[in-house]
Amino acid sequence: MTIYSYSRINTYFTCPAQFQFRYLEKRPSPVAEGIELFLGSRFHETMEFLYHQVPKRIPTVNEMVDYFRNHWEKHWQQSLQKQKDKNFKETLRIVNEGQSAEDYFQKGLLFVENYYHQYHPFDQDKTEGIELRVAFDLDSQGQYKMQGFIDRLGRDDEGTLWIHDYKTSSRKISQEDVKTEDQLALYQIGLSQNPKYGAKEKIKLIWHFVAFEKDQVIGERNPKEIGWLKEKYVAKIQTIEKAKSFPTKPGVLCGWCEFLTVCKDGLSFVDNRKKQREKTALPVEISSSPGNAEVSPLSPSGGPQEGPVGGAKVSAPAVLAAPMKKRRNFSPVSPDQLPLF
Repeated sequence: MTIYSYSRINTYFTCPAQFQFRYLEKRPSPVAEGIELFLGSRFHETMEFLYHQVPKRIPTVNEMVDYFRNHWEKHWQQSLQKQKDKNFKETLRIVNEGQSAEDYFQKGLLFVENYYHQYHPFDQDKTEGIELRVAFDLDSQGQYKMQGFIDRLGRDDEGTLWIHDYKTSSRKISQEDVKTEDQLALYQIGLSQNPKYGAKEKIKLIWHFVAFEKDQVIGERNPKEIGWLKEKYVAKIQTIEKAKSFPTKPGVLCGWCEFLTVCKDGLSFVDNRKKQREKTALPVEISSSPGNAEVSPLSPSGGPQEGPVGGAKVSAPAVLAAPMKKRRNFSPVSPDQLPLF
């Protein structure tokens, strides 16, 4: 019996062909890991470190920055080795033109520092679980099963459980979007079936979009909505299990798909979209004023230079040494988005 995850189900409805490649054929990725996933993993590791420490002591912001930097470099070295072993074209796959691995590294530093100062001394709730696995049934017969991992589970002074989820994307969902964001609500089902918690717990869902100063988006589901959610995902699983073919479903996410290089329809969609953008693109001015000069934290020789991160001296990993590309001026998608560049 297959135990489904939110990502497995979501993959099918995003693109059945991608679902087939990843879950049925279990194809190894033909390209390097995407930089967005790499950044998200390093940030999650840093949050795990933080909340494992908090019951005993509160790390300094310098410790947090060092932890992020050291793990970035460690995994960068592993990606370099994987690139060599598997003959990947690049160490990490970067889809956004004009951005480099160094840009994403600096984003990560900013996310860590901003989160630290916003939540210090981290007493909003008490952590009950980190990367907590939840497994649950969607039906009373136990025919349809799911599982997932909660980034962090906390309990506040009033006894409410908070399911925390950390997002490093440049898109922040609205309060309206919360009604259709099902992942954390599915984890709520998992907690309700966990003997330690049960159905009587008051549970709230909280997303941290760490690219924004106002990072929190909060939601909750009542028992009736949870019932509908179970029915919805039973129907989704039934659709997947009845599928006889797995066609491509070209769309804007094709550019980030790890199987793009082996998908003719996806390649065609991405190529046509690029041509359309080139036809309609307006000239972009690149600022060269001293106040907006691009400054790399790496010396021309590739050695680290020190730069301020919240008052701390931070050296970028030498592994990121590379010629800097000119970048477009940063245009935030929301007034509270952090100045990433």
